[in-house]
Amino acid sequence: MKFLTMAEILQPCVGKDWAVGAYDTFNLETTQAIVDASAADQAPAIIMIYPNDAPQAEWPTLVRLIESEVERANIPAALVLDHAKTLDEIEYALELGFSGVMIDASLAPLEQNIALTSRAVELAHAVGASVEAELGHVGVGDDVISEDEQQAHLTRVDEAERFVRETGVDALAISIGTLHGLYRGKPHLDFERIAQLRAACSIPLVLHGGSDTPDQDLRRAIELGIDKINIWTDVRIPFLQTLKDALAGGPIGKVNVHEAFGAARGKATEIIRQKNKLLGSVGKASQYR
Repeated sequence: MKFLTMAEILQPCVGKDWAVGAYDTFNLETTQAIVDASAADQAPAIIMIYPNDAPQAEWPTLVRLIESEVERANIPAALVLDHAKTLDEIEYALELGFSGVMIDASLAPLEQNIALTSRAVELAHAVGASVEAELGHVGVGDDVISEDEQQAHLTRVDEAERFVRETGVDALAISIGTLHGLYRGKPHLDFERIAQLRAACSIPLVLHGGSDTPDQDLRRAIELGIDKINIWTDVRIPFLQTLKDALAGGPIGKVNVHEAFGAARGKATEIIRQKNKLLGSVGKASQYR
């Protein structure tokens, strides 16, 4: 089947008051949760494969599984490689039919980030796929860094203008105070920076670290110009907790595997539907037909 490119699935929400949720998957049940939620909500979906959670050797099978589920539900969807570190990963993903790739050279010097992203854009555009890159750096909630270090990781507007112009990238992940995973304290998002970056860049803007970020902050970020929000921890933890509870419900030999994973799938679907509503993507599938 043919996935929408990342650029195609994001274009309808640019400049609007809604965003598309991007959810990672690593198996059948998490894929079904994303697809079931999208079908029930009539919402577009960005389905992502993250190399840290899905080894490269498993990608061909996982891609076929995702294709089958998306075709079953007939939903508008993009398939994106999340946080690729190398061009080899990107080339392999493109061979498998990914419609978008995210190259993460956010910790590299600006010139190196531009060079690597430009090459990723050449490879992806040659086969009709889209590229997301990260400028500034979105860290991890468990990291202990000073306020000065966090400020240094935020995306600079002047660098973003240059980066977009020189790379031809299709979407830009920006750093405005969110972190991946769970926060140690309350996040402080730089909303003014979002507005400045939106004014400076015409391409879709992406927010990583959507999990554990207060709902009101995500809504404000969308209103100011965020078009794609990555969410994984807020889905992964309830999925695993529900599975753990199911396995602890009695003698392990009596556990019905299908029911246990079905409960986890149901919980993940519930969470994703809540996120779709928060992001404002419910009912927007009609814009892709």
